[in-house]
Amino acid sequence: MRGFNTNDIRSGRQACSLILITSLLLILYCHCYNRSYALHDVINEMHKLAVTRPTADYDLLNVIVEASEETIENGKIALQETTEVEEVINEIKTTKYVIPSSFVNPVTGNTISYRGGKTMERSSKITYGEAGRINRLASPDHDGFMKLDNRYLIAVGSRFDTKIGQYMDLVLENGVVIPCIMGDLKADKDTDRTNTFTYHSRCCSEFIIDKKTIRADIYERGNASLKISIWDSPVKEIIVYDEFYEEA
Repeated sequence: MRGFNTNDIRSGRQACSLILITSLLLILYCHCYNRSYALHDVINEMHKLAVTRPTADYDLLNVIVEASEETIENGKIALQETTEVEEVINEIKTTKYVIPSSFVNPVTGNTISYRGGKTMERSSKITYGEAGRINRLASPDHDGFMKLDNRYLIAVGSRFDTKIGQYMDLVLENGVVIPCIMGDLKADKDTDRTNTFTYHSRCCSEFIIDKKTIRADIYERGNASLKISIWDSPVKEIIVYDEFYEEA
């Protein structure tokens, strides 16, 4: 068995030193990666550690420090870009309208319970003005529901103070959110006193459909909630965005 000499001991110390330094740096880096204010402290500690080590260790530390600084800088740029996107999203003004569970029929004076029905309106009947233009731009999905910009065209009452082409979301009681775009305005004469519900059909939203391609069972029963089982829930809130469809 060969005995140890001075070179063996020196090599062993350097190897252990490199392993310990690398492990320490990895632990510090992982711990501080998501802490932007702590990242500079990590770099400073790396420099302090480097100047106290032999030349070989110092060269290795410099390589690690430079790589870490580059990674941190790239992370800052990515974070800044993400923040800018979030700021743009937050700049879009929204208005939320709570949908009541009942309304008063303007003709009979009776209180009617809202049970979540979502009726339909034929797109072919909407040919006037801006509403006609939006409906011509839209196209039916596989169930015959008219869509534009990946949003469903709907008709709502004047309570929501919306314009044709404006973005809105239907928030259901079960938590489902249906992205929509205003495709028509319900006439005040057909809605309740708050201009929220179409009193004869007991709904607050009418989905605009293509009669030629609408799914037969949905059209026969006149209930858009049959499209997807999770749609079978009352609308509890309508979110209106200060954003409009713009033709490319």
